[in-house]
Amino acid sequence: MAVYCVSYNEQNKDNEPLIQAIQNYGLWWHQAQSTWFIETNQTTRQVLDNLRIFTRTDDKIIVVKVQKSWWASGYTKEEYEWMKNRNFL
Repeated sequence: MAVYCVSYNEQNKDNEPLIQAIQNYGLWWHQAQSTWFIETNQTTRQVLDNLRIFTRTDDKIIVVKVQKSWWASGYTKEEYEWMKNRNFL
């Protein structure tokens, strides 16, 4: 499976359907207010297409495949462990 970073803008204040769709991927981490990491067998385009239906036409959303080489600062041990335990392709 691959790990993706999903980020969207906050123009759509009613983003509960989008959040639920992200959480439906099962393996997820809510990293920041509008940034999530998910693990899935889908491609970047498939993830975008699946989530875009929950956004408005003026909203922005980006899906980026995360590679094994990553660095972060200021997170809890549990958050670091989530990333360390992912299967990067």
